[in-house]
Amino acid sequence: MANAKMKPEDMKFCAIVPVFRHELASRKVAETLAAQGLSIIMVDDGNAPEGHEILVQIAKDVPNTTLVTREKNGGKGAAVISGLKTAYEMGFTHALQVDADGQHDMEAIPFFMKAARKHPDDMVASFPMYDSSVPKAREQGRKITNFWVAVETLSKEIPDSMCGFRVYPVAIAWPVAKKIHNYRMGFDIEIMVRLSWTGLKMRFYPIKVKYPEDGVSNFRAIRDNVAISLTHTKLCLGMLVRLPLILARRLAKKK
Repeated sequence: MANAKMKPEDMKFCAIVPVFRHELASRKVAETLAAQGLSIIMVDDGNAPEGHEILVQIAKDVPNTTLVTREKNGGKGAAVISGLKTAYEMGFTHALQVDADGQHDMEAIPFFMKAARKHPDDMVASFPMYDSSVPKAREQGRKITNFWVAVETLSKEIPDSMCGFRVYPVAIAWPVAKKIHNYRMGFDIEIMVRLSWTGLKMRFYPIKVKYPEDGVSNFRAIRDNVAISLTHTKLCLGMLVRLPLILARRLAKKK
């Protein structure tokens, strides 16, 4: 991929926060993002009327917050796609994706923003450093996904594809995202693999992660694990189609 050589002073940041059933926790997330000087695109992914009203109030109370409302719940992927579309239309060059439940260490925001400014044409992403709150099944499932992502990209350059704390270069991510129809938990995996296929350089840094104290989780073990398995099947087939291009790019890097 050609280096666009974007200048740091030309960068315009926003944060994308997909929200479903975490409307109460999302206020603290939004306030923390605003305190870091970030514009916020909060996506209401088909919450109940009372949840929607809470988000409307947050958008009024927190500076530079835009609320995007989806009439029906489409899943995390659908919400992030709506957020990236809005970020692109509003002229933002970079978008920090962050979960609404507050599981990510928000004190890491300045570090990730600094890294994005230092490498404006790359994707800056994270890999999780868990505390004792992580469900063991989720931790093991992540290891399986990491194995398949290495197969799908023919590399070990992606240490984690599921952590939803990442900074997208919008001009590169949006054209890829709008072609993805994986609207639920497999989206974070698929967009990272597809961005890797474009040749986008990715830089990973650790972030502390804790699971929400309110116990509200949108992950459905059977449904979402089946969907993620289907995602890996599709991506493996996609890798085979792109195999000559991927190998050619690997060889070019070695020269």
